[in-house]
Amino acid sequence: LNDKLMELNSRTGQFYRGTLEKGDVLESEVSVVVIGDVERGARIISKGNVIVLGALRGTAAAGMGGNPEAVVVALEMAPTQIRISDATSRFNDRNRRLGRGAMIASACGDEVQIHSIRKTFLNNMLNLP
Repeated sequence: LNDKLMELNSRTGQFYRGTLEKGDVLESEVSVVVIGDVERGARIISKGNVIVLGALRGTAAAGMGGNPEAVVVALEMAPTQIRISDATSRFNDRNRRLGRGAMIASACGDEVQIHSIRKTFLNNMLNLP
């Protein structure tokens, strides 16, 4: 039952509309979608996925319920830190973008990897032809 509840939580989510400013912390038991920016000094902590429909300049922690399959997605990826389950990576202190366009962060062992979101990448990730 507990496994099923965890699976359901990872498939559901909550929305937050607005910008998270320095010192703000948004915690969620489920995946979270931020419609806005996450500024430097702000943090998102989620047991599910973290999706930012804006710029991620602060810290994002996804999969905090022990889910290494969780992801962090942002339209502009310039975080200070990303953590996915037990994997963690620290990024630039100058908040430089890690690439152009939407990007996705996922855990690979104890390391966080960032990829540009393109159709071919999504097809491979979802096992589509």
